[in-house]
Amino acid sequence: MKTLFLMPDSWDLAIDARGNIAIAESTYQQAQDIASACRTIQKDLYFNQSEGIPYLTQILGNGRYPLALYRKYLQDAALSVPGVVSALPELQLDNDRILRGQIKFTNSDNQTGVVGL
Repeated sequence: MKTLFLMPDSWDLAIDARGNIAIAESTYQQAQDIASACRTIQKDLYFNQSEGIPYLTQILGNGRYPLALYRKYLQDAALSVPGVVSALPELQLDNDRILRGQIKFTNSDNQTGVVGL
């Protein structure tokens, strides 16, 4: 499946050298697909409402949600991307209760990548 290339800073479409909408390839495509999968809210996809992370029903606004369970949701979302064979979410919660992190992944060609959250 092809993935449209999104500019890293704005997540806006880009144009390739021929003037067509740019297509993401290789490890960057997988990184972008992981980022999209981890940002998808369950029941938000019209064509498959079971996909996504249950942010609205289980995570946001529910007090102290276990980070280990959220880490598992992120890992499962990353592993749902074709060609991704391992994914390791690393999360840090700072004093202002802001969650930051990244997902390190490896694909079937043994290439690695990192997705910032």
